[in-house]
Amino acid sequence: MNGRIRIEVLLIALACFAPVVAAYLLYYYGDLNELPHTQNDERQLVSPAVPLPAPPGAAAAEAGWGPKWSLLYVRRSPCGDPCRAHLVRLAQVHAALGRDQNRVRRVYLGPDPDAVRSLDPTLAADSVSDSSTDALLEALEAGGSAADGDGRVYVVDPHGNLVLGYPPDAEQRGLLEDLERLLDVSRIG
Repeated sequence: MNGRIRIEVLLIALACFAPVVAAYLLYYYGDLNELPHTQNDERQLVSPAVPLPAPPGAAAAEAGWGPKWSLLYVRRSPCGDPCRAHLVRLAQVHAALGRDQNRVRRVYLGPDPDAVRSLDPTLAADSVSDSSTDALLEALEAGGSAADGDGRVYVVDPHGNLVLGYPPDAEQRGLLEDLERLLDVSRIG
């Protein structure tokens, strides 16, 4: 009976200490680049985060980007039916955030902001054609994800750092899950 108890105690100790030893060995002797990576062709993580200049005009809050996270939709071509569909999808993602939706605002930068604003008065909209947006567009390009004709969706933290980039027709579930994760771990915004 004593031999069996010793084996059980050793197995319990092994189960408790094996993860600690494995973590130690991986941290000091392992190559973290060999770990499997989750491939997501839609999401582009901007690492390191790129600081953005303050948003222009109507999209600007008094404190620049803060105090909220921003879903920024930037387009260079006029907003037709596909653009309106993308804006509806962003509004649906925003509504799906539930109690956290007051921590995120939606911003549109593109041609004809008045028409877009008339469709959705809760959307902050401004023109991308004036000179105040040039620095912002350059910073977005420096982040590695320039907005083309169809546009691009960006996630900007309350400090004005570009964090994530998506194509405008990105899967809503993936965007929502990323936003929920960011808001769960973030103490800002």
